[in-house]
Amino acid sequence: MNTLPIVKMTLYKHGVGFYQRRGTVDTDTSSTASTASTASTAMASLQFRRDEMNDILKSLTAFTVGGGQVLGMDYATPEDKAALLARSSIQLSDGASLRDLLRDVRGRAVEVITAGETLAGIAVGVDLPGKREPLTATLLSIFVPGQAAVRTLPVSDIRQLNLVDARAAGDLAYFLDTSLMEDEKRSVTVRLAPGPSDLVVSYIAPSPIWRVSYRLVADEQDGKPLSLLQGWGLFDNTFDEDLENVHLTFVAGMPVSFIYDLYTPFTPERPVVREEARAVARPVEFAEALSSPPPAMRGVRALGRTMMADERQAPAPAAKMSAADLSQSTVVAATGQAQGEFFSYVVANPVTVKRGRSAMVPILQAQPALRKERIYNGCKHPLNPVITARFKNETGLTLERGPLTVVEAGEYAGEAMLPFTAPGGEIFLAYAVDLGVKVTEETTNEQLLVSVNIANGLLSLQEYQIQRVTYRVENRNDQAVNVTLEHPRLANYTPFDTPDPVETTADAYRYLVQVKAHSVAVFTAAQRRLVARREEVRNQRFDTLQRWLRDHLLDQAAFDRIKAILALHDRLAEHETSVRKNETNRQAIFNQQKVVQGNLGALKEQGEEGQLRGRYVRTLNQLEDQLAQLKTSDDELAAAIARTKAEIDKALAG
Repeated sequence: MNTLPIVKMTLYKHGVGFYQRRGTVDTDTSSTASTASTASTAMASLQFRRDEMNDILKSLTAFTVGGGQVLGMDYATPEDKAALLARSSIQLSDGASLRDLLRDVRGRAVEVITAGETLAGIAVGVDLPGKREPLTATLLSIFVPGQAAVRTLPVSDIRQLNLVDARAAGDLAYFLDTSLMEDEKRSVTVRLAPGPSDLVVSYIAPSPIWRVSYRLVADEQDGKPLSLLQGWGLFDNTFDEDLENVHLTFVAGMPVSFIYDLYTPFTPERPVVREEARAVARPVEFAEALSSPPPAMRGVRALGRTMMADERQAPAPAAKMSAADLSQSTVVAATGQAQGEFFSYVVANPVTVKRGRSAMVPILQAQPALRKERIYNGCKHPLNPVITARFKNETGLTLERGPLTVVEAGEYAGEAMLPFTAPGGEIFLAYAVDLGVKVTEETTNEQLLVSVNIANGLLSLQEYQIQRVTYRVENRNDQAVNVTLEHPRLANYTPFDTPDPVETTADAYRYLVQVKAHSVAVFTAAQRRLVARREEVRNQRFDTLQRWLRDHLLDQAAFDRIKAILALHDRLAEHETSVRKNETNRQAIFNQQKVVQGNLGALKEQGEEGQLRGRYVRTLNQLEDQLAQLKTSDDELAAAIARTKAEIDKALAG
């Protein structure tokens, strides 16, 4: 049980809380088991869950107000209760604690008081009865040193047992104190100087995050719109104690926090260095010294005496750092205050929450200038616009993210999520869907060529890539409505042929469309971007050039120039076709020559075979003449191709 109540707590959004406990601690009010050595020390006991101990050891701060002194703090080790109890020389069971105590004080000085006498001596042991004997027959044996005798007495006759041995008494007190410890709880004891002290203890510990919920009431008063925004902070009492009159603060922000294991003892491994084996030195003999030492030796001896005299002089004491000196020489030049990215909600009145309960406290109330709108965004909600409440955060407070319930004209109207909003920020709360308005979209994409030029031997074309979205807004309501269309912004596109947007965001243009009751309105939003591409002139068609000329994308001079270049490319293509045709003919001649030459090898030079052989020879001569003609044609075509390419290059460059 904690002896100091919580007086202040600050809750954050990342799973920790900062707590402050305060109370008066006196020597007589210390509530922990104490011995004579601690009776004059005031103590305050704090209980924490085991999983909180790392944060406690990292952050626990204790100081006194108006006098008193904190001497130190101690805390339970991370071992569980069973392991701690196993360390004690006294082990008591639940059903036979006295018998176990008498057994475990064996060999220790005790004093036993019965109805008729007081017996002092050393406990020998306990003799248990047999299976058929009553438990009252249990005997205690005590060795009385002064009588050199062992006395026995029934355990049932013992009225009081005094542990004369101080260690036995300490072990029993340790066992009883440890038995009170909860397995999941760890105690931290703050020790103070004797006398009353106003003790303040602060620390951080894991905590459920605080939450916030909002209510937005939209109404009318005297024909004028009236709105009320209210915020409530929610938190939980997870302590094993009641919170009474606690000063509460909620912090919007997220300071850096982490878990560092300070609670688990850690002993690093050290290298093992073994003793080195050394050779035993042989005796060293010196010759007998002369009766009077040489001057140099005298100098050495004098130097030795001087050095020893210097060593006997006491050195100056080393400077020691003390807490008092450090406190006097160090000036704290800063005080804590809320600043930077954090914003605090300080609850005006102290709160009281019973153990195991949660609470809601008001943290905000304002009257924003509310504006009701219908916004359509097909990516977020297709077919129907959402009804939004729009207002600026003029509360002067940073609004934490949380759910919001809208009440309109005294009735529930919907819900929304209020985003994290800094002062002056604008808030859109989409809390309902207007099923009386239907919006459909039709998207078309096209390309529009705007210019054609010749640059660097290539045809450079510039064209617009255009996207048009046509919105059809159908109003089935009995009253006219204004619908804000959120049209997505395309990267590197610009609007054109479209009315100016009423607003522009990072992702969308907002266009306002007015729709009468039971009617339809059509709105088209267009965006375009200019792109350039290059093509080879030789790949163009004459009819394409004529269309560009007709559409005024080409002037007559450019048209004539490109037409001439195309004619040169046509001529070049004819020459290249002739070259390929000559190559085909040449391969056919080579194949025919191989056949004729093969036949010649099998014929004789006389008779009919000789006549046939002559015919083959004449055929070979004719084929050679044809190859010569092809060679001449190839040379002429190569020259023609070179001239045509030169003309093309000149035309492109000109």
